[in-house]
Amino acid sequence: MYFDWRTWGIWLIGFTILVVWIYVPIKEFKKLLKKRKDDLNK
Repeated sequence: MYFDWRTWGIWLIGFTILVVWIYVPIKEFKKLLKKRKDDLNK
């Protein structure tokens, strides 16, 4: 079986971008929730 480096490389870059695209907003959302919770407790 021939391993096509170009196709797999592009696919891997796309997958990495997808993971970052999902991870960063979740991190920001958690930070906002924590800040809001701290503000409510004051």
